[in-house]
Amino acid sequence: MLGITPPKPKRKPGRPTIDYGHGHHRTYGKGCRCDACRNAHRLHFAEQRAKWAQDPAAADRAGHGKPSTYKNYSCRCEPCTKAHTANLAARRARRRTGAVLAVAGGAR
Repeated sequence: MLGITPPKPKRKPGRPTIDYGHGHHRTYGKGCRCDACRNAHRLHFAEQRAKWAQDPAAADRAGHGKPSTYKNYSCRCEPCTKAHTANLAARRARRRTGAVLAVAGGAR
């Protein structure tokens, strides 16, 4: 026509989405909380934790002194054990405070 070319698309279209259906850990990650997806998510991360526990260097990369390193990487060094213990104590204190509020008639 007037020497004007149509604009090019700004970017290529992405991958088409894959529907894994219920009972898959990726469906849980997309927000489904049915029993089958919850169970698949639980099993997937149990396998992940077992794999991470086999590699001691993974705990070094994750960082010591955190409750997540104690749980996810099965690191039982002193800093990780102390962090895990402190996290449990804080969780228990929060639960006790919440229970006291519930008895007193307050909402959590």
